[in-house]
Amino acid sequence: MPIIVLVPVILIIVIFEQIMPYHKSWNVDQNDFKTDLLQTFITLPVASQLSQFILPFILYFPITWITYLGPEGILERNFSLGLSFVIGLLICEFCYYWMHRCSHTFPALWNLHLVHHSAKRVYWANSGRFHFFDAILSSAAYLLPLIVLNASEQLTIMLLIFSGVTGFLEHVNIKFKAGYLNYIFNSAELHRWHHSEMEKESNHNFGKALIIWDLVFGTFLLPKDRKIIHVGVQDHKDPIGFINQFLLPFRKK
Repeated sequence: MPIIVLVPVILIIVIFEQIMPYHKSWNVDQNDFKTDLLQTFITLPVASQLSQFILPFILYFPITWITYLGPEGILERNFSLGLSFVIGLLICEFCYYWMHRCSHTFPALWNLHLVHHSAKRVYWANSGRFHFFDAILSSAAYLLPLIVLNASEQLTIMLLIFSGVTGFLEHVNIKFKAGYLNYIFNSAELHRWHHSEMEKESNHNFGKALIIWDLVFGTFLLPKDRKIIHVGVQDHKDPIGFINQFLLPFRKK
């Protein structure tokens, strides 16, 4: 994400997290802040770049027809840039939704995804806290449609910036009501329930930027009569430090 977009967004978020926090305790460093920064600004971007590098090689040889899609790709040749963005976003979100849902379903994937859910607070800096291999898989799922459709550089950058900004916004520790936007976007108001300590609540709201596929497939959750108190994984300690988080999936449970 361009630094000119990233810095102002983070500054605004940090200010509002202090002024109007959803939970004051979530603003307190739990010896996790440095590692969260490392994961968010190093691990996730590196994994995303690696996915962009690997995917074309995986797809190019078995699906040689990709080379005939043309320099502008399918979407841009048939629709305006704005409509191409909307269609591309919906397709990317669809692929991510199912990858994310699988990460909560299959033990091997959950062991990786556990690193993200082990956090005992939800705030801006742990928006990118992922195990390296989990980050590669989720990034690959999001990028796969762009590779197959041979999306232009402009469209790809637009979608990645949108995904990056909304990724921060869905994790903010800010008390607010999104109203009807909760039925379009995966806001922080929704995403906190995905981090609930209770499995029957955390297995909802799988979307990244959008919540539309959760509505379609019945995994939307937004309780109106209470607020979420405890996040993380029940009976599971938060692994502190990058090495502990990296080794977590490979240790005996």
